[in-house]
Parts: sequence; C-alpha cells; structure tokens
Amino acid sequence: MAHARTRIVDPQGRRRLTRSEKIGLGSVVTLVGVLAIGLVAGVVLDRLLDFDDALDAGGEWDEGGGVSTRWQ
Repeated sequence: MAHARTRIVDPQGRRRLTRSEKIGLGSVVTLVGVLAIGLVAGVVLDRLLDFDDALDAGGEWDEGGGVSTRWQ
C-alpha cells in the first residue's frame, strides 16, 4: 500500500510548501528577477549609447549623392 505523505499545516490552517515547491517558486522568482535586470540594463544602455551615430558611416548612402557627399 502506498504511503500517504503528511502535510504540515500551520496554526491558521494553511498548508506549508514542500521543498520541491519552494525550489520551483525560487527558480521562477530568480528567472523573473534576471529578466527584469536585463530589461533595465538594456534600457539604460539604449539611453546612454546612440547607436545611430555609430552605425552611420558619416553620410547618406541611400540618397544617391555618392561618396563625395559623406565628408561635407
């Protein structure tokens, strides 16, 4: 016969989390925290760095002006 696990219940009648449930919940919280930190870091880097100037080679390549207009 299978042995039923006993659940620990606190004085208010709530069931306490098992070890695996705590680990699972901690993993989800950690993942959400890392995602939030990555999002904040991405926004900060986007505000600090202006990638338009870094990727623009100094001129308008698609306007048909040719290479000579880049350095004016």
